[in-house]
Amino acid sequence: MRYLIFGSGVAGISAVKEINRVKDQDIDITVISKEKDPFYYRPRLIECLSGDISVEDIIINDREWFEQNDIELLLGKKVTDVDFNNKYLVTDDNEEFYYDKLLLAQGASSFIPPIDGVDLGGVYALRNGEDAREIYEHIESCKKAVVIGGGLLGLESAYNMIKAGLEVTVVERADHLLQRQLDNAAGDKLKLILEEKHGFNFYLDAGVEKISGNKEVEEVELADGTKIPADLVLFSTGINPNTEIVEDKELEINRGIIVDNQMSTNIPDVYAAGDVAEYDGNIYGIWAPSMEEGRVAGKVMVGKDAEFTGFVPSHNLKVADVNVVSIGVLSESEDVDSRLDVDDERTYCRIFEDDSGELVGAIIVGDYENENDLLKEIKE
Repeated sequence: MRYLIFGSGVAGISAVKEINRVKDQDIDITVISKEKDPFYYRPRLIECLSGDISVEDIIINDREWFEQNDIELLLGKKVTDVDFNNKYLVTDDNEEFYYDKLLLAQGASSFIPPIDGVDLGGVYALRNGEDAREIYEHIESCKKAVVIGGGLLGLESAYNMIKAGLEVTVVERADHLLQRQLDNAAGDKLKLILEEKHGFNFYLDAGVEKISGNKEVEEVELADGTKIPADLVLFSTGINPNTEIVEDKELEINRGIIVDNQMSTNIPDVYAAGDVAEYDGNIYGIWAPSMEEGRVAGKVMVGKDAEFTGFVPSHNLKVADVNVVSIGVLSESEDVDSRLDVDDERTYCRIFEDDSGELVGAIIVGDYENENDLLKEIKE
């Protein structure tokens, strides 16, 4: 049985590991990826911008691991076409790879808005190991950077560039930071802490008009005419699933490749998982659900029972070394009210309760001494 995995990220390799557990079948596993590095922990790529770690430091399974497990790993290969009827992929060097079962796990690309100047030198998006190396090499000769996007990845990228010695400005279209995770007051609290603790500069409720420079970026101009000097610009403005090579096929696609709870597509023997897959209208774009989707796909591909039941985001993390938590229900409704538990210089905590008084959600910024008990009660 020939298993072909298109993509070497967490979804693809999680599937590979499940397939590889089956020892009573004649199994041939091939992984094809345009990445040049073997499987690594993508969430830590951001730390490479500070120089504290390198891409090599976050590799989980190196080439030797794939060789030891008799898995063919083909890196630096771009897939250019798929023939679902005759069951094979074509790569940019005109090689054909046949399969009995195929997993599409080719991930996503960074979304870059159509702004004048995005093609100048010094303008980047961080998506893979090669990006991280190139950006850090540029950072070493820079003084001022602008990060466009004030979400989790944007703030962490800014923090790591500050650690590398740069003066960093974050531009965000929303009127507060982490719009998906925090309310206005919590976002404002986080902004204040980041300014005072780490020297962040912010422009909120701001759009970028254009990026200017002579071959290399020199400044970012906002919609209101404000000009920010910069010799590096980093976009952190979301992702686009990599569906290009299958968009003219019979595969069902909305924003991503549509899958059911077994990661099956509408084409027999073809599965999808990770950032390229859309389950129940959701493209999660984060590590944990991609790993689980990959595991489910791998099990189903070898005939085991498994299903993906969705993923409820729960953020409990450090944002630029500041504790940030958002869990459960994060807005008021007819059945849900909220109360402000703490709001001082160092901490913000808002708790959400339903009509029966049961805790259903919370937002925390800073150090909250009752955090563990609160989270435990919400999760129960």
